[in-house]
Amino acid sequence: MSLRLRKCLLSPAIALIWTLATSPLHSQELTPSFAGVPAFADKFQYAPSPMIEAYDPAFFALRETPVPRFRKSFYQGAELLGGYLLDTGDAEGGLDITFEEARAGFAVPLGSLENILVLRPYFRADHLNGPNTVDLPGTLYNTGVTFFNRKEWSTVISTTLVITPSVRSDFTTDENALRLFGLGLVNWQCRPDLSLSFGAVYLGRADLPLLPAAGATWTPTPQWKIDAMLPRPRIARRLSKDGGNSESWAYLGGTLGGNTWAVTRDSGMSDELTLSDLRLLVGYESVRAGNRGYFVELGYAFNRSIEFESSDSEIDLDDALFIEASLKF
Repeated sequence: MSLRLRKCLLSPAIALIWTLATSPLHSQELTPSFAGVPAFADKFQYAPSPMIEAYDPAFFALRETPVPRFRKSFYQGAELLGGYLLDTGDAEGGLDITFEEARAGFAVPLGSLENILVLRPYFRADHLNGPNTVDLPGTLYNTGVTFFNRKEWSTVISTTLVITPSVRSDFTTDENALRLFGLGLVNWQCRPDLSLSFGAVYLGRADLPLLPAAGATWTPTPQWKIDAMLPRPRIARRLSKDGGNSESWAYLGGTLGGNTWAVTRDSGMSDELTLSDLRLLVGYESVRAGNRGYFVELGYAFNRSIEFESSDSEIDLDDALFIEASLKF
């Protein structure tokens, strides 16, 4: 894809990571570990005295009980997602996108309950509206299975492995439709409130096939979490917590949008279509025990483009506004 996007993505916040890793100033509070799992739930019903929170360690530890992310069963629940992206430019030359997606989760122990393989089959459809000057398909599909494993090798070292074989196409051609996403990370819990991660991510995209993955996850207090990690950095503030039952978060962040699909052009030729953008977003997430909850995100997409593999040119698009939501049950 465009050189400008590669430059944006290949400029990690190395200075921030180094500062966090070497700074002697960090919170002495008891902080739960969120490394390797999404940590973004419901109403928090109590309003205790600040004196109780400050001087009763048992009370504080009870409040900070982590919300369980997994169910104690083979079936881990389902998730429905949807969203709409509205082009802010000329109606005739713009590109609006609507999508819906369904996922399910299953867990298989690999020798013990401390080493779990999670399988997430999914199906997604993106519906395109415009531009009239390009022969885009009306709908693009993405279906596959995500394999996720996180293994703790010691009290401070763990690994994260994600592999997703999938079919991405308009379902009119199978040429170059099989795609692979892969992520491998080594995580180092160098301080109770700071985890560093190093590895690589293979996106299976024509424009960005392989990227280095490095960053830090910092929880200076239980109420704040800073993820300086590609491809989805974010700063999150916890709004409420009900022990190990639920918690809710508000967050600001960014992410890489788009993908590559195999398509058939109007001429009958098979080709590869890449849609790409960069996104800034604000969101709210409610997390309930047992992989339940929901989130809502609003954001701004920029640096948008359309690119066919058979052509050396890119079609630049206007910026856009988007909304996305998810329900886990």
